[in-house]
Amino acid sequence: MRPARLVTPAVLLLILLTACRSAAPPGGAASTGAAGAPTLDALVWLQTSAEARALALATFAAATRELEAAVADPSRSALGQGEEAAVLPLAVIADLDETLIDNSAFEGRMVLTGGSFDRAVWAEWVEREEAELIPGAVEFARRASELGVTLFYISNRDAEGKAATRRNLERIGLPVPDSPDTLLLRGGRPDWTSDKTSRRAEVARAYRVLLLLGDDLNDFVAGARTGTAERRALVEAHDARWGRDWFVLPNPLYGSWESAVTGGEAEPEATRRKLGAIRAF
Repeated sequence: MRPARLVTPAVLLLILLTACRSAAPPGGAASTGAAGAPTLDALVWLQTSAEARALALATFAAATRELEAAVADPSRSALGQGEEAAVLPLAVIADLDETLIDNSAFEGRMVLTGGSFDRAVWAEWVEREEAELIPGAVEFARRASELGVTLFYISNRDAEGKAATRRNLERIGLPVPDSPDTLLLRGGRPDWTSDKTSRRAEVARAYRVLLLLGDDLNDFVAGARTGTAERRALVEAHDARWGRDWFVLPNPLYGSWESAVTGGEAEPEATRRKLGAIRAF
C-alpha cells in the first residue's frame, strides 16, 4: 500500500487546473483533435526524477553502440534500404521535441496557468529558443559527427519557426549545418504533413539511414494515428528493430498514444474514454 500523501491547497489547485484544461500536443506532434491535459505527476516525473534522466542516458548509450556497429556494417539500414544504399553517405534521423530537446517548461506554463493549448502560445515558446537538451542527446550527436554521420531532424514543429528552432539547436550544441538542410519541419514542402513518411523517404534517397530516434510511433512508421490494438500490431510487426535500429524516448505528456485512446474527443469525453481504457483489479 502506498502511504497517504498530504495535499496542500496549492497542490490541490494545480490538480484541479490540470484536470480542467484541454491540451493538444506541442508542435502538432499528434492530430489537432487530440485532447487531455498532461497529468501533474507525469510532468513532475519528467522534470525532476532521476529515473527519467537514467532512461534517457541509457537510450542514448545504447543508440551510440548500435550506431558504431551500423557504421561498420554496410548491410544495415533503419529503413530497410537495399544493397545499393551501401555506397551512400551515412545519416541518422531524429525527432526533436521530447527526443533531443525538452519542452516541458512549456507544459509547465500550461499547468500552472490552467490554460488550454494555443498555437500562438506554442509559437511564442518556439521563438524564445529556450528548449534544453534531453540528457545524453548532445553526446550522441557529437559521436555521430565523429563517425561522419549526418544528423537529420524530422520534426512536426511548423516551418514558420525554423529560424528560431535552428538558433535554439545551435545554442545548446546540436549540429545544424548550412548544407545539407538537416532541419525538415512540417509544412516545409507541400507534402510534408504531420505524417513523417515522405520526409524519411527524402533523406533515404541520398543517405543510408542507420538509426531512427523518437518519442512517438509516428517517428518510425506510417499509420501511427489509429487505435491502440493497431498501434501494438505495428510495434510487433517491427519487433526486431526496437533497441537495434529504432530507439524511443519516454513521453507521457502527449502524443499519438493519447488520441488512440480518446479518438480526438474533447473533455469531458476524453477523460471518460481514458478511464475506460484503464485496467484494474
